[in-house]
Amino acid sequence: MEKEKILVVDDEVDIVRLITLKLANEGFKVIGAGDGEEALKKVAEDKPDLIILDISMPKMDGWEVCEKLKAKPESKDIPIIMLTALGYIAEEFKGLQLGAVRYLKKPFDTDTLVTTVYQVLEESKC
Repeated sequence: MEKEKILVVDDEVDIVRLITLKLANEGFKVIGAGDGEEALKKVAEDKPDLIILDISMPKMDGWEVCEKLKAKPESKDIPIIMLTALGYIAEEFKGLQLGAVRYLKKPFDTDTLVTTVYQVLEESKC
């Protein structure tokens, strides 16, 4: 059985590489994007099953990306995990209000991220 496709969006190249390596080792197909504009293009082209989205990025931040994706019928049901250094409760609440299903703070444990990915994908099948 083919594993799901995951889009990792972060302007920090090392974080994209780290997450890509970890998820690829789990058998997922991973696509990377370095900013919000690129993320929107990749969603339209590659139709990922899940998005891991940073908030603080150039060109278009994660809040705007999330809002745009949730406003489109073709992407509104793609689950989004926010992954960010913004650790305040207000930011977490905002992310969830915009449609993200989880909010993980940097620095993060890669095993926790993988577990969260599996949980979110399982929940999205229900």
